[in-house]
Amino acid sequence: MLYKSFTVEGIENKTVFDSGLISSIDEPKRLRAVIISVSEWQTNVLEGWIETNRILEIVDLVLNTQHEYGAANAYPSTTKLLRIPIEENIPPGMIFKIAIRCGTNASNIYGAYEYEITT
Repeated sequence: MLYKSFTVEGIENKTVFDSGLISSIDEPKRLRAVIISVSEWQTNVLEGWIETNRILEIVDLVLNTQHEYGAANAYPSTTKLLRIPIEENIPPGMIFKIAIRCGTNASNIYGAYEYEITT
């Protein structure tokens, strides 16, 4: 299993994407899951895209956050999503990108892609 980290800083009333996980002919990739945390709950929407095809759309209220208890006292939630299974092959030449679609209050997302190189 391989991991690639990402951080996306949200902007009010905009959708902001990360640089993504690129699949190539030499290294085709299968995205196993997205490990995710949000800076705070703002009813913003987490999105996942393979090129122009959105395959993930989840409101941030179901995601884990450190904001609720402060960074010094943060602990993983037992009721919020920490790992979102994807199990999708990314066709060579395409990119999977994660994004945060913010409303009037911005929030950030932090996490990692859990993936493998396929043959």
